Amino acid sequence: MPRTRKNTRGRQPLLILGMIGVLVLAACGGAASQAPTPGSDDSTGQGDTPTPTPIIGTDESIAPGDGDTAFAAATTALDALDSYAFRVEIASSSTEGETTTFSRTVMSGVVVNRPEKASSLEQADLDEDGNVNSSSGTIVIGAEAWIRSGPDDPWTAIPAAQADLMIQSMAAFRPEQMFGLYFAGIGGNFTSLGSETKNGVKATHYQGDEAVGTILGAIAGFQGAWSSDAWIADDGGFLVHSEASAEAAAGSDAGSFLIMVDITDPNSAGPIERPR
Repeated sequence: MPRTRKNTRGRQPLLILGMIGVLVLAACGGAASQAPTPGSDDSTGQGDTPTPTPIIGTDESIAPGDGDTAFAAATTALDALDSYAFRVEIASSSTEGETTTFSRTVMSGVVVNRPEKASSLEQADLDEDGNVNSSSGTIVIGAEAWIRSGPDDPWTAIPAAQADLMIQSMAAFRPEQMFGLYFAGIGGNFTSLGSETKNGVKATHYQGDEAVGTILGAIAGFQGAWSSDAWIADDGGFLVHSEASAEAAAGSDAGSFLIMVDITDPNSAGPIERPR
């Protein structure tokens, strides 16, 4: 009998991100608040994550070895760039009996740190074939913010009080925050494989062991053979690419999980224009 497949939509991917933060910080021995969903009532914008000491401004490239120092620094190193573009993909599937549930969310945008802080975020929930089920967009420039429900919908300005909340909420879902939540705490489990070019940037490739499965296995809903890799820029120490994935053994309770982050166009992304 063929299995029934269905897609999950809406808030699940954002809830997954919040769960990642809670589980990682718990694994590191610290207390945390769940990362907020954009538009929620949480005004903190992020959990009680420690602030790593950045290594920006030195002439030293990242030395081969475990990823402890490099990963901790990478959580703040993107702030030293004038701008960058990012893409985050989260995909999962799970099977219970004859029903398989599939979810895929892609978040992409641009962050401008100078001369005026600005950011854009496009979120799309996709079906198994890559078709867009729903999408939304957000633009923040200085203290102003705009949103839209779909690519063809008009932009709507957000009142100042709500814009401030949205700015803080968006910050919790930036790539460096996600990397810090699910990778930085286990940097010591990553081994350097040497220098490679990733996304056009010379970077050190780090490969992880099964430790990431302890964190993400509970979210994925199964334990399988986990793989994890990260690329950290040799010049500047910022995150270039990271990914973690697993595929459970085939059977009635099979499943898969993937989370992938890409940083491109360092110091050359943008500008972000005000909507008209």
